[in-house]
Amino acid sequence: METSPQALWAAFQRSFCAAILSLEGIRLAEIWATQYSRTTFCADELLKSVAKDLELDFRREHSRVAYSMWDCRSDSEPRPVIFIESEEQATCADQEVKTLCCLAAPLKVLITVGEWEDVIPRWRNGGQRSTLVTRWRSIRSAYHAAWRDPGVFGVLVRESDPDGVLRFHAFELDAGTPSPVGDRVLLELPTVVSPIARTVFKTQNNARLTDLQNVGAV
Repeated sequence: METSPQALWAAFQRSFCAAILSLEGIRLAEIWATQYSRTTFCADELLKSVAKDLELDFRREHSRVAYSMWDCRSDSEPRPVIFIESEEQATCADQEVKTLCCLAAPLKVLITVGEWEDVIPRWRNGGQRSTLVTRWRSIRSAYHAAWRDPGVFGVLVRESDPDGVLRFHAFELDAGTPSPVGDRVLLELPTVVSPIARTVFKTQNNARLTDLQNVGAV
């Protein structure tokens, strides 16, 4: 198991990608069709798979946090390694950011959903990225001023664009930088999948997974 916050964040992203890429296209579309199916999949399959891959014990609603992953391998008290909050609307995620800022662990992760892209004209009313990142960074900076947090605060944002493409954006909510650290499209998958599209997108994402493996190896 990775121990440094940065290495742990890279490993979390690799496992997250691998779990989603293992899904068949039809099932992927079914999962993301409703909020209930997305939430159920996240709790019952996706995050359990990530925890298993990282050799951590998965827990739900521990200390009023949606999900957490613990190191229970030693004979001593279990150690919190990752705390995770999930919110279906990015514009309503301020409280989840504040909750994670209160916790002590090497890695905290917010998983949310929104009309994110604000550089490419993808959304009629414009994307939410700049507004929300500024707000979340302000929250993190306030908590960071009270107690210097040496851990990583990672954010994964799911975006389903009007063309039927599912994207996951990933970045670190670092309080000390003018822009999100490592902001990138982590995964990009069609939700209505033809065999040809499946091959093209899976090849692209396997390349991204290789890039992440290289990051984690540094």
